[in-house]
Amino acid sequence: MSTPSPRLTQIIAIVFGVALTWVCLDLIKDSHFEFLQVNDFLYSIYLLSGIRLLVIILFGWLGALGLFIGYFSSGVLIREFAIEVALALGLISALTPLLAFSLWKRLTGLSNNFKHVRLGAIIVLVFLYSGLTAAIRGAYLYNTDITTSLTYIWSDFLGNVVGAFLFLYLLKLGNWVFKFLKGNF
Repeated sequence: MSTPSPRLTQIIAIVFGVALTWVCLDLIKDSHFEFLQVNDFLYSIYLLSGIRLLVIILFGWLGALGLFIGYFSSGVLIREFAIEVALALGLISALTPLLAFSLWKRLTGLSNNFKHVRLGAIIVLVFLYSGLTAAIRGAYLYNTDITTSLTYIWSDFLGNVVGAFLFLYLLKLGNWVFKFLKGNF
């Protein structure tokens, strides 16, 4: 029996590492941040929004596959969604940040390395990602009669924007603290 190639092992580790991390973060979100939950499908501030975007930036389509598996798993096992709802929302949650990031790179002419990215470009990325996610997710939920309110799209958009910016700010703060501690010890 031959051993898998290192490349295949890396792919499997990325996909299932992202999926497992997503399930764990979803558990933490549901157990410690339930006060942000408006209903089964909406959060006033969606803290995992920025994480989802970061996963796509770091891992591309492998990250999207991991997000899909993680969202589907947590949707069925934790939130007890019907399988078809978990499948659809998992696909939307995985593909919309991938689509937004691809569109953003084309519009800005920037690459994956983020060397010359300015704050304005990050703002455009967050708004593009949040808008696509809210529109596609809202259309799915509306067309399947899960929600009957078109204001859901606006609320989802705002929850994703605030969650993404909050996550990015915490990431920047963590980086600053790390550099501070590294320089003092």
